[in-house]
Amino acid sequence: MNHTYETLRLKLERLLKKKKSAEERFQLNENRYNEAKAVFQKEKADVDKLESQSLTTFLRTVIGTHDKKLYEEKQEQIKAKLTLDEASALHLESRKELSRIIAEIDELKAELDTLKEKLKVTDSAFYEDLSRKEEQQLQLESEIQEINEALNAGESVLSGLNSTLEKLDSADSLATWDMFTDSFLIDMFKYDKIDQAEEELFYLEGLIERYKKELKDVDLQNVLNYENLSQMRRVFDVFFDNIFSDWSTKDTIQRNKDNLDTLYTEVDCIQKQLQDRKVALAKQLQESQLYY
Repeated sequence: MNHTYETLRLKLERLLKKKKSAEERFQLNENRYNEAKAVFQKEKADVDKLESQSLTTFLRTVIGTHDKKLYEEKQEQIKAKLTLDEASALHLESRKELSRIIAEIDELKAELDTLKEKLKVTDSAFYEDLSRKEEQQLQLESEIQEINEALNAGESVLSGLNSTLEKLDSADSLATWDMFTDSFLIDMFKYDKIDQAEEELFYLEGLIERYKKELKDVDLQNVLNYENLSQMRRVFDVFFDNIFSDWSTKDTIQRNKDNLDTLYTEVDCIQKQLQDRKVALAKQLQESQLYY
């Protein structure tokens, strides 16, 4: 590869590392500045409150505590102002440093782009190497897109699981009441919640099938184990209204809640794996882009 281009590329790589450090420093100083500003505003408000409460001021003056209290509050305000000024100066300085690095990076990228266009015409070896890098970048972008699709499908599954568990929790609570009461109305509410949960389960199955397809696209096959959710069926105890059938209903609900909780844990774990892989690919892509 052309020596000048490689030198500029390495310089850009170093600048990007400096930019990351500068961003972290800027964020830290910005947080400190906001905290200091909040403290100062509070101290100022305390002083303003003391000076504006005429009756309280009079009474405290009479008993000899007002001047001392006001003095202490003003001292705290002065201390907070000094801290705020220091944080503000560091915040401003780190922002300027970050802006300077960003401008230097932009300038260097423009220089690299100009040189790259010249080398593509005059240096066949450089052109071939650049073409390979472009292919690698396209591949990485494609993999990241597929992972994003899998992550989106997984988020839909997690949302569906939350919704189904919410319905089952409601049905479980009503089933508990039903064990100790003889209420046709509670029965109807309970069955309504179970019906809603069943509808959510059927919908959830579709989401899981889509998720499995997306996982297959990113080479994560057979990582999701779950029983056929449509096997869940309501235990009808309306004609056998006694303690045993009520317990059977609660047991059925609890078994399904346990299964769904386990499934939620599995999906959440897979989502973390996908996110870690996405971060790794994004890092590779960024490194590949240093050639552009």
